[in-house]
Amino acid sequence: MRSLALVLLLQALLVGADRCSWNKCPNFNQDKDVLNVHLICHTHDDLGWIKTVDQYYYGSKPELVPVGVQYIFNTVIDELEKDPSRRFSFAETGFLWRWWITHDEPERARLKKLIQNGQIELISGGWVQNDEAASHYIEIIDQMSFGLRELNRTFGECGRPKVAWQIDPFGHSKEFANLASKFGFSALFFARMHYLEKESRISDKSLEFVWDTSEELKTAILTGAFFQDNYGPPPGFCFDTLCGDDPIMDNPMLEDFNVDRKVKLFVDHIKKQANTQRHNHIMLLMGSDFQYTNANTWYTNLDKLIKHVMERANKTVNVFYSTPACYVNAVTKSGVHLNQKKDDFFPYASSNHSYWTGYFTSRPTFKRYIREANGYLQLLKKMDTFAFANGGGSKWFDKLDRATALTQHHDAITGTAKQAVTDDYMKRISIAWDQGTESLYDMVDKITQKSENGTKLPKQQFCRLNETNCDISKKNPNFTVTVFNSYTQPVTRVVRVPIYQQKAQVYDKDGQRILGEVVKSFLTSQLPADGRTPFELHFTATIPPLGFTTFFVISGAKHSKNSRKSEHLKKLKNTTTRWRRDQNNETSVNNGIVELTFDADGFLKSFKDIKSGVSKPLRQEFFFYKGMDNTTDQPTGAYIFRPNGSEPLAVTKNVTLKVVKTNQSIEVRQIFNEWVSQVIRLDGNCSVVFFQWTVGPIPKEAKNPIAKEVISRFTSDLVSNGYFYTDSNGRQMMERKRDTAVTYKYENTEPVAANYYPVTSTIYIQDSKNQLTVCTDRAQGGSSLKDGQIELMVHRRAFHDDHWGVDEPLDEPGRTGKGLVATGTHYLMLGSGDSSKLNQRVLAQQIFHEPLNTFGEFNGSIEEYIKERKTEFTGLLTPLPPHVNVLTLELVKQGVVILRLEHILQNLEDKIRSQPSTVDLKGMFSGFEIVKIDELTLGANEYISSQGPIRVRRRLLEGNTNIEIGPMDIKTFRLEVKPSADY
Repeated sequence: MRSLALVLLLQALLVGADRCSWNKCPNFNQDKDVLNVHLICHTHDDLGWIKTVDQYYYGSKPELVPVGVQYIFNTVIDELEKDPSRRFSFAETGFLWRWWITHDEPERARLKKLIQNGQIELISGGWVQNDEAASHYIEIIDQMSFGLRELNRTFGECGRPKVAWQIDPFGHSKEFANLASKFGFSALFFARMHYLEKESRISDKSLEFVWDTSEELKTAILTGAFFQDNYGPPPGFCFDTLCGDDPIMDNPMLEDFNVDRKVKLFVDHIKKQANTQRHNHIMLLMGSDFQYTNANTWYTNLDKLIKHVMERANKTVNVFYSTPACYVNAVTKSGVHLNQKKDDFFPYASSNHSYWTGYFTSRPTFKRYIREANGYLQLLKKMDTFAFANGGGSKWFDKLDRATALTQHHDAITGTAKQAVTDDYMKRISIAWDQGTESLYDMVDKITQKSENGTKLPKQQFCRLNETNCDISKKNPNFTVTVFNSYTQPVTRVVRVPIYQQKAQVYDKDGQRILGEVVKSFLTSQLPADGRTPFELHFTATIPPLGFTTFFVISGAKHSKNSRKSEHLKKLKNTTTRWRRDQNNETSVNNGIVELTFDADGFLKSFKDIKSGVSKPLRQEFFFYKGMDNTTDQPTGAYIFRPNGSEPLAVTKNVTLKVVKTNQSIEVRQIFNEWVSQVIRLDGNCSVVFFQWTVGPIPKEAKNPIAKEVISRFTSDLVSNGYFYTDSNGRQMMERKRDTAVTYKYENTEPVAANYYPVTSTIYIQDSKNQLTVCTDRAQGGSSLKDGQIELMVHRRAFHDDHWGVDEPLDEPGRTGKGLVATGTHYLMLGSGDSSKLNQRVLAQQIFHEPLNTFGEFNGSIEEYIKERKTEFTGLLTPLPPHVNVLTLELVKQGVVILRLEHILQNLEDKIRSQPSTVDLKGMFSGFEIVKIDELTLGANEYISSQGPIRVRRRLLEGNTNIEIGPMDIKTFRLEVKPSADY
């Protein structure tokens, strides 16, 4: 009976799939001398840019942009129903979802019918068209999966897009193309590439090519760049109400008959485009930004265009409505041989002085907020799975899923939307974060309860740790600190808690007192003093993988005798020494692993590996580039980085130092000037050097203000020979060479900006012996402009628009209105190349999965708390090797979990671990047992298939829970689970 049900299900899927757009493609002419013109009717709708996402949807604020996306859906549906030959392609799921939830069932049925009869093709399927420079691969996977899941749930088989559609991002990454192939897309299309590469590809007919996206996985994807430098119709054929082109006037009895002229203009364009291709299929885009608000004007004229071209082109041109997937089918059937590509499309330049490398850094605090929110989302998904895999709970963090997906939009995370729109994005995250906190409370309450009748867990809250601000420590002398670790490996860190009392004691999960040290907070004039705590409490915590540990803080007087003291607790000793500049002396600090030396002017001078005894010159400084203003045709701005000269200016010639030593860490606190400060930190038993920088408000002159682009520069003696390496969306490392382009002839028109690349997580240089690595806590622009150097742009402020559409300078007001203050951390490693690759990979993962702290009120006995509550939890019962990571663990419904495992190394990065690894899922996780495993595509919206997109082949792993995973691979599974013995 079960077999019969499966057969019937497969038949239903096959029948339904036969009606999807990619299986109902128009007939094209097989004659190679005939040009088949695929008219792709589409609209590109930004989920926020000049207006907020909801203003764009409803059409409010028409004085900014007179469009409303809801009307696009409505009028396209009306027009498609008039003629079954008409087609349309929709991309952004975030807008489709808004239309769906605001319309009734009869209207929904109309849309669904058009999708299921093949007239509407859903393309790409992500919640947004994400950026490819600043977005982290985990964020990309999440936003794509979130959109794809919504489409599949709503529209079934026809809700599984076959083509990736990235037509507006400002440069394209190799890793996104790799992920696209893993999502199961047959092709990828986009509009923008470096103008010199575009010229080269037009010349050798390689606008379409095969992109080799992973050396490890041997993945590749058919990729097409559009003939024009945009994603709109050819000149003279924009029939939207936003355009100014004449309609087709085809009645000879009326004035201004223009059919002959229009047909000639159209055919001339088709032939020109055909001369740049290797086959006889032409993709012609009919639509652009927010077009089809009145779809009737489009289809009325396109119907006429098809009719008259077919009548007048002497059978040399065949024009028809089509879709991207149908175009791909036709190109594939043509058997054309295409060139291959192995590099990426960064940096993007639209002209010789317009390098789109400023947005790699624009709005740095927003970029960080997005990264923090996505890390928090991973924690929520994992804790939700452990707490409620077998029932109960309420997924209140769907809103955070939507908010983080929304901010991956290529005008959101890039920092290229208007300030008011950016504020709207941040508000959405803030509201969703607070709701997520309620969910987290329920999860932890469920996980930690030792009996069903126990007291409720005290409410948990977050503190603004980057601002040394914590309300709960102000109002409550005693409180709990729960440290969460969403990473697959245990993490040891020094926890820093803002407090108001000068004395405090810390107790661990067992109620034993551990070393806690109070130091004065590093308070500069850059941030407002209100709410900032005068002290920080430091203690060291080791947190288990996929879990958490609770600690107890007792401020002021000693705690009651009910709490136990550790026998090995050393007497607290806090030594604070202040050094000012001394013309004759240098300052050295070390943690037993690394020694740092600072020169008499307060700058870092050298790095010493204490174990090997090798000391290397290493200098770190802050500089700023002056940006071009609007007296030139291309100012620096939100998108564009255009410095006025190739040498930056130092922010100061000397630095004020203060060294704070405790038993657990050493801090070198530096003040460069009134708007730049930094803490360089060495934690105990750690070879990583932390550079916590604070920059801003960047000065604004009263008259003729000058744009400033602030960098942190690291200078070593490594002989890097012009080469440096940057990550691609946090995964593959890309080799870069200064003043060099791989696929076109490099022209040195912008010697700084043209050498900038996106750094999502990691940049490094190396020579035959050593590697200098810097990891970031958010996306930034970076480069190596001289051998031995790494520079990262941390902040920027511009006072003129750069003429690329946002129509607003990048002049963030910050909290006080005087300018934005940005705080962040660079993580530096310097050492032998033998272990550096694995270490940098693990460090980058730890940064993304940075432990989060929640704080709860606590007024009772520690012993009583421990009797009622578990104070430590791990969801990972079987240790994983350091190169295998649980990327996703998400409860999608009761008893069903999505699991993604990844191998974080590339080939040759580690002699031992850059090999396939086998992982046994049996008994791996706490709270549930796996009873069935199916392998899915990366988007978790389709079972792995070897015989086409419809023929379903499940990889059933019943009885065999061993999973083999190779370098750089990500495997996605659907788990059916039941309660385990420990539940």
